[in-house]
Amino acid sequence: MPLNRATLIRISTIDKCLQNHYRRWTINDLIDACTDALAEYEGRSNPVSRRTFQNDLALMRSDRLGYNAPIVVRENKYYEYEDPDFSITHLPLNDEGLDALNSALDILRQLQGFPQLASSIDTISKLNEQISRHTGVSIPAMDMESVPGYTGSGFIGTIYDAVRKQQTIIIEYQSFKARQSEALVVYPYLLKEYRNRWFLIGEKATNRVPQVNIFALDRIHSVKPDKEHPFKKCVDFDPEHFFDDTIGVTRQIGDKPRRVVIKIDRQQAPYVESKPFHRSQKVEQRFRNGGIQISLKVVINKELERLILGYGGHAEVIAPPEFRASVAESVRIAASHYSDSIKNIK
Repeated sequence: MPLNRATLIRISTIDKCLQNHYRRWTINDLIDACTDALAEYEGRSNPVSRRTFQNDLALMRSDRLGYNAPIVVRENKYYEYEDPDFSITHLPLNDEGLDALNSALDILRQLQGFPQLASSIDTISKLNEQISRHTGVSIPAMDMESVPGYTGSGFIGTIYDAVRKQQTIIIEYQSFKARQSEALVVYPYLLKEYRNRWFLIGEKATNRVPQVNIFALDRIHSVKPDKEHPFKKCVDFDPEHFFDDTIGVTRQIGDKPRRVVIKIDRQQAPYVESKPFHRSQKVEQRFRNGGIQISLKVVINKELERLILGYGGHAEVIAPPEFRASVAESVRIAASHYSDSIKNIK
């Protein structure tokens, strides 16, 4: 049976609870623990249902994953392991369990930048070690893009906590243009990932008018809570939808999406259709030569321009005129770097 990330989080949470012999666990206690774990790791706010919890217990008690967990109910109320030394991390798994856990672990490993996952990662690591010992070999089946040595990941957990708790922070920040870092009091609103880089979307306490500031985590030197300045919400910033009409992270409050029209040649048309530039992408015209003309409704920014320039001569901006001129200027500058080579070719 497929074992998704949520199921693995719930099962490992139940296992950790039942290993804690300093507390007696009712069904409501365990459901609350699972609900809190999912809210912490996945941002879910919906409570775990009794049916889901009972399915998890049945899965742990069965041999479908090789657990056969001796979960018993005392006094018709309290759940515990009959064997106080039992843990699902101490058992060999059957083939189905190994396959399911391997799939789930591949995904969970990508979340290890969050210190909030430390206790669960310990369980996950033990399960992973079991798999390696059982199979005798660990062959990678998933290669997810990452940036080796990326320093920004070290602040993800701290900033995540500050965003979730709505807590003002002080960051030591140095942009690429600045000669030295500076301490900034920031109201953190959102953590956003774009192309394997993490960004803090927030607002500097010194802003005179409401606006969002974007801080790359790899340019942050330190983060600490600030107890002097109470957290201030920005009523014009909706973290759930602020970037709906944006490619990347560059936009400001008040920026409006524009209709952008792009012509794609026949060579790249299938790729652009299968992997759209943006969710608003529409094919407006199909040409006899196999090319297409698409439209987007997005905020015009540098990330959009870089995306289009990445297609080289296979993409042409048609509208709006000022954006077409901006892209054309970038192409002209790029071509000037190769002017000598172009002359030699001729």
